[in-house]
Order: sequence, then C-alpha cells, then structure tokens
Amino acid sequence: MPTIEKMNRFFSLLLIGFGWVLVSAQTPAKVVPAEQAKPSLPRLTQALQAKLDQSRTRAKFPGAQVGFVFVEGQSPDGAARYRSGSVATGFADLQTNTSLKTSDRLLAGSIGKTFVAALTMLLVQDGKLNLDEKIERWLGNETWFAKLPNAKDITLRMLLNHSSGIPNHVDEPRFLKAVLKGGNQDIKYEELVGFVLNKKPLFAAGRGYSYADTNYILVGLIVEKVTGKKLYEQIIDRILKPNGLDRTIPSDAITLPEVANGYLDGKPVIVKGKFTINPQWEWAGGGFASTAEDLARWATLLYGGRILSETSLEQMMSSTTVGEGADYGLGVMTTPSKWGKSIGHDGEFPGYLSDMRYYPKYQLAVVFMVNFDQTKELNSLLSSAVDDFAGVIIGEISPHRLSTENQAKLQQLTEHWLNLIDTGKYPESWERLTAKLKANHPQQTWRATLHPVREKVGNFKSRKLKGISYSDPQTETVVVDFETSFSKFANASERVVLELENGDWHVASYSIHYDH
Repeated sequence: MPTIEKMNRFFSLLLIGFGWVLVSAQTPAKVVPAEQAKPSLPRLTQALQAKLDQSRTRAKFPGAQVGFVFVEGQSPDGAARYRSGSVATGFADLQTNTSLKTSDRLLAGSIGKTFVAALTMLLVQDGKLNLDEKIERWLGNETWFAKLPNAKDITLRMLLNHSSGIPNHVDEPRFLKAVLKGGNQDIKYEELVGFVLNKKPLFAAGRGYSYADTNYILVGLIVEKVTGKKLYEQIIDRILKPNGLDRTIPSDAITLPEVANGYLDGKPVIVKGKFTINPQWEWAGGGFASTAEDLARWATLLYGGRILSETSLEQMMSSTTVGEGADYGLGVMTTPSKWGKSIGHDGEFPGYLSDMRYYPKYQLAVVFMVNFDQTKELNSLLSSAVDDFAGVIIGEISPHRLSTENQAKLQQLTEHWLNLIDTGKYPESWERLTAKLKANHPQQTWRATLHPVREKVGNFKSRKLKGISYSDPQTETVVVDFETSFSKFANASERVVLELENGDWHVASYSIHYDH
C-alpha cells in the first residue's frame, strides 16, 4: 500500500553546518554541564506514555502503540545487552470501548516488505538468487510474462528498489473496485500482477524510481518459484521463529487473531470479527500484523546486523537509483533525522498506519503504530512522531541528560533568536552569527535567505515547546523542537539544533516543517 513517506509533504529550510550565536540583550544564564544519569525503564515508559497520550489528544486517533529497543549495556562476554518495551493508548475497538494493549496486533502495511527483502537476501546468500539477473529466468515461462511492462529488462534488484518502471496495481481503479467488491474472497497472487499487464512502462527499466507493491508481488512469486515453498512459510521458519518474533504473523486471511480494529473514514474495518477489506490481497507488498515492540525488535535484529551478512546488509542499504529513489535501498528507506540517519520503512493498510525506524548512532529502534487512516491532524503528527518519541528515549538512555533548569535556559535562548526572525529583525539576527558564518552568509544576502521562507508560511502566531534534549552529548549538541502556528500553516513545527562552541551556544540548523 502507499507509504507515509509518499503521502506526507513538508517544506524544510535546513541550514546544517551554519549557525547563529544565541546572545540575549543581557548576558545569557550559564548552562552547566550535563548530568550523569543511568537509564530508568519506569521513568522512560512514563515519559513515553505521557507523550503518546498527548499525541492522541492532539491528533484524535482511536489508539496507538510505541515500541522501542535500546542497548542497555554489555553482557559478560562483551555482547550488547538489549532492553525492549512499549506503551499503548486509546482503544482497540471504539464500539466496545476496549482499551488497546501493547500486546494487541495491528496491520503493519508496507513494513512487511522488510521481511520479504530480508528473506530474498538470505536466498542470495544461499546462492539461490542473483540480484542482477533478469527476472525472465524465473518467470519467463508464465503465460502472462510477456505482457508485463519492461518484462525482459527487469532484474531482481530493480524489483526490490522500485526501479522496474512497473505501474502500481494498487493505484489501478480496477483493483480498487475489485478489492472493495471482493472483500470476502481470497485472490491468487498472480491475479494481482494482472492489473498492470499490457500497461505502458513508467520509464525504462532501471532508469527511474516509482514505488509499487507490484514489484514485491513479483519478488514473492520468484521466491516461491525458486524454493518450492510458500513465502510466508519461509519467513516464519527463517526469521520469525528463530528470533522469537511471536507477535508477528502473516495477515493472510479475513480473520486474524488478536488484531485491534482499524478505522477508515471513521468506520471500523473489522465487522463481526471479519475484515471488510481482505488483508490477504496485500501479500508480499506488506502482509503482516504485529506489535510495535515486536517490530522494534525486528528493526534491531535486521539493521543491527544479526540477520544478514555484512555484505548483504550493505547491499540492502545501498541505493542504485536517483531522485526520490536515492534514499530507498532494497526494501529499506534511509531518512535524515535530528538524531542522525534513520533506517527503516513505513506502512499503510486501510485503517492502520505505522512507521519503523532504527537510529544507528544510538543503536535505538522505535516503532509507532496507529489504528486510524489519514487525517490532517494525524499527517501532521506523523511527519515527526517517531523522531519525537526517539528523543524521549535518547534523553533517557544518553549518558548525559539536561536538567530542567538547563532546558529552561536553552529554551529562553532559542526563543530569543527566533523572536528576532519573527519580528523581521534580520540585521540583529545576523549580528549573532560567528565570524565564520558571517563569511558564509554576507549581511547583504542574509535577509534574502530567510525572508522568503517566512513569507511562505505567513506571520508568526504562536509557539509551544515540544521537547529539548541532547542529540550528541559528546559534541554538546542539543535539539529544540516547537509546535508553531503561522498564519498560512496553523500546524507547523520548528526545529533548532544548538551546538556548544567556545563556551557559547550557537544554532547549527533551523528548519520549518509543514504539511501541504
């Protein structure tokens, strides 16, 4: 199904590597060194619970889970010791007012592609598949193969990284009509490919990027053809069971055990125990129900290097496409974040949204799952939700933590600089730049750099602190996030990254995010 990444659109003015010295009219209060602290799971889950509850109030979704895994220390043999946990809020069923539990399953949508891609890479390691071999080798004898767009030019790698040029069957009106009309029926997976046969390719094979579930349907057919075993059977036997991911199951039937109800346009997608849209139609394009904690464990296993060889994982993470596809490898999205690079995937199935991310810098996995479909408020939340939950965890597991007093001082400094921008005092804000940054941004061009951005979002109306924490205690980097309302975008957010330089705090980056 379509990804959150494709549906969320936001503007960002990002000035990484540039900075502004934050100096108030008076001498700024001194920010003392970070406190030494030990992680506390009860304190962490309490803080996450509060933030998740606040998110539900803001975005008005029925229920949600946040799962996480972080490295707590080392075992006697030197191996990393992991700690996992999760919190939940709201309801699993609005009709019965049943509370959503952390053990309840939700449909994970396209996050399931990560299981399919990982299994494919295991088969590559086994020598049964070759990423750069034409798929004609495995599917060429199928009666429909010649009608497949770009059929003879597509490689397995192109399917995995969405550079095949094949249209997405999920977007075809005939498919949408069929899935709504045939909600009680299973479908043969080859029939899913049928919705794009004889279609014109979107571009020459390997010469572009266009996200399509159809690519992964074809990967699933190839895997079953090569191994003679069912796709789900192999994922269970090679990935789920050996790693104790017992809350993750194939979503291969119209009834599934212990799955919370989802809501599409305010209506339940499970009625009398049965899905109104059969999840079996998703198959290799997604095809799993899970919990946020189980998926966080999966992200840690996969991206932490415990499933694939180092070479295979490098292949998975590498993109061979450009443009929008430059951040998509083989079933994995690489996304910049305020906590450094994040790796993972997001997912959507009617009535459910999810986002799974792993932050290599912190060896931290965070997953957010909600049993609701798109709304303006939820879209706004999703644009930064996982990063925000990660910030709560990083603030706890970091060897240093900002005190309440220090947070207040840094908030004051940050708001002072932002106020200069709000009131159009660009020369004054320029005066707060370091000499190095003044050289990069001459005074005569400084207003032209920022003013168009503020014109785009409109006049400043209000600003509320979302959070403040260390991004990297070793380099004294702090991230300050605000919920901000502008006249043209009421639900925007601002992010200011501060760095300690020569005893004073400077702005390392400034960004404004809003939904189109």
